[in-house]
Amino acid sequence: MKELTFGTTNEAKIKQIRGALAPAGIEVNGVADKSLLPEVIEDGKTANENARKKAIACAKVLRKTVFSMDVAVYIDGLSEELQPALNVRRIPNSVGRPSDEDLIKYYSKIIESLGGTATGTSEYGVCIATPNGEFRESTIMIPRKFVVPASPNRQEGYPLSSLVVDSDSNTFMADMNQDEQDLYWQKLVGDKLINFVKSVSF
Repeated sequence: MKELTFGTTNEAKIKQIRGALAPAGIEVNGVADKSLLPEVIEDGKTANENARKKAIACAKVLRKTVFSMDVAVYIDGLSEELQPALNVRRIPNSVGRPSDEDLIKYYSKIIESLGGTATGTSEYGVCIATPNGEFRESTIMIPRKFVVPASPNRQEGYPLSSLVVDSDSNTFMADMNQDEQDLYWQKLVGDKLINFVKSVSF
C-alpha cells in the first residue's frame, strides 16, 4: 500500500500520520472536499470501535479504501471519572463543543492540580476499511508527558500539543517545526503504524 486516504477533517491528524508513515514511503492524503465525509456518531466504548465506525462509513461513501483513527487519553493520578478517555474534546458539565483554547485552559488546571507535570498514555485505535465493509484494525499505546504552564504556541485541531512535551528533549509539540514533529511521531508510533499498514492487503 503506497497511498492512504485518511477520512478526517482534522488537518493536524493528517500531518501526524503522514509524518509517522513517511519513512515507509506511504503517501497520506486527506479528502479534498470535506463535505463528502459523513457525520459519524462516535459512541463506541473503545478508540478502536470509533475508528472502525468512521473508517467503514467513510469508505462506503467515498467508494475507496480509507484509514481512520480515534484517540483515548489517560492521565496518571486522575480518578476514573475525571479521565479524558474517549472524551478528550469535551469538558464535563459544559454545553457545546469547546474551542482549542477552552481545552488548553481546562487541561492546564488538571495538570496544575497534579503538581505541574504528569505522565499518561494515549491509546490510538486505527482502522483501514474497504467500501464493502471489510476492515483491519489495531491499537497502539504510547506514553505521554504533560507540563504546565502551556506553550504559548498553538496547533489548530490539536490542543494537547501545547501541553505535551517530548520526554527526551522536554520540547512542547506545539513548539516543534514540521520536521521535528515528523521525527517525534516516527519515534512514538512509526514502526507499529508502518507494520500495521503494510500488513493490510485487500
